[in-house]
Amino acid sequence: MDKITPDPPMPPVTPSMDNAFTRDLLKDRAALYRALDHYLPDANPTSPDAMRFYNVSKDVSIEDTLLYTDDLLRWASVTAYECGEHFKGTERAMVFAVWHLLEIAKAMVDQSIEHMWPRTH
Repeated sequence: MDKITPDPPMPPVTPSMDNAFTRDLLKDRAALYRALDHYLPDANPTSPDAMRFYNVSKDVSIEDTLLYTDDLLRWASVTAYECGEHFKGTERAMVFAVWHLLEIAKAMVDQSIEHMWPRTH
């Protein structure tokens, strides 16, 4: 698209204008940092333990943790599969993608359990 009116020429930048512009930018930056410091939380992030919805007792063994996790993944997998049966199209594909991820996670936990208690035939 052609412009009918050309852009006006830019005024020459003098050192005093450049310094004033730089000072304005620095003032704006200082105001920005003050606003960020005021509205954002402290720089010290909250520990992951404090952010958890569920906490596991320190007394629970790794074996019990893996077995319970295996059960949770199995229940979540069955739930996702059953939900996927009632959807069509994109929704069905997304639910079955979640089901697939749950099955992969369950296979990893099953493998960990198998390494802890190898089967003797």
